[in-house]
Amino acid sequence: MTTAAPTTEAQDIIAALGALKVEARPRLEMRAAWEEIGDRLAYWPVDYSQAMIDYQLAYFGSGGRQAEDVSVILFHDNRPTGLWPLMVITEADGSRRIGSNGGPALPPLFAREIAAKTVKSLTTACVETLASVWQRLDQHERDCIDGFVASMGLGDWHGQWMLRSARISVQHDLFVDLQRPLAEIRTNFRKSFKPLISQGLKLWDASVITEPDECQWEEFHQLHIAVAGRVTRSDESWRQQLAAISSGEAFFVVLRGAQSVMVGAALFHITRDEGLYAVGAYDRSLFDKPLGHVAQFLSIEEMKRRGVRWYRLGSRAYPADTPMISAKDMSISDFKQGFSSHLIPRFRFELPRG
Repeated sequence: MTTAAPTTEAQDIIAALGALKVEARPRLEMRAAWEEIGDRLAYWPVDYSQAMIDYQLAYFGSGGRQAEDVSVILFHDNRPTGLWPLMVITEADGSRRIGSNGGPALPPLFAREIAAKTVKSLTTACVETLASVWQRLDQHERDCIDGFVASMGLGDWHGQWMLRSARISVQHDLFVDLQRPLAEIRTNFRKSFKPLISQGLKLWDASVITEPDECQWEEFHQLHIAVAGRVTRSDESWRQQLAAISSGEAFFVVLRGAQSVMVGAALFHITRDEGLYAVGAYDRSLFDKPLGHVAQFLSIEEMKRRGVRWYRLGSRAYPADTPMISAKDMSISDFKQGFSSHLIPRFRFELPRG
């Protein structure tokens, strides 16, 4: 995991932006400013939360890899203005790649009061900087994404990559509009899910955990290992998720059966505006019982209570997706769609090498 000091890669990105007359500072030096800008965004996605960035650094900074936080805060007129989450991953073979949260690069987001002309110039500088870093690292996959930020139309990030002859593909995300009354949200659930939710609420002792309960969290951790049949990620990544609960940026739902045994649990990250289904584990011997149905419903209730605007359940897989989707992933995404109200496109850009 990265240290508190800006890395050489972060300094290089800051220098590259500076050459384009854009002032930037490392997130690691200005964590409070990151939060302040987040509060000024028109929409604050979970992928831009510090809890999510810290978790992804722990996740990707293990197993022989190194993960460096090169996220930057962008300035305009000497004032912190924009957030750009970036991460450099060094694989065990020494190859390096830059993106966001271990995946394709996210666009910078800017405070709602910033003029459109300024947003365009700052975004253009970020596109030029990212393209130059890809070239310097000789990165094989030069990809970025443009996702949902609760706004109309496509922005400058999208247009700039199209002007660079990027290849574009469309992926899909499932969302629940939490701005509607809970009764209306529940009415929209898949018909077969409604009696299963009612049954599950009677069958399980279900609770929403909003404080860092280390005992229950360790039970969840051990349940996850038992269900997966192996350790799938580092202890540090679990500690970071517990820290997210402590900071109010996540909560988890626990389901208990006979003798108070934990039979299921799920973690959800949140910001002011968005919730995200992060990870779940359910006793495989009880898969014919409504476990995930209850966890999803209680999470929606909790997000509504907190005033969250949209809940992102995750991606919707389709048979023609590339790479080919497994039958298991198809089944999981079909389950999630039973709760969703919106299917929203996410655009992926791939910049040709050379």
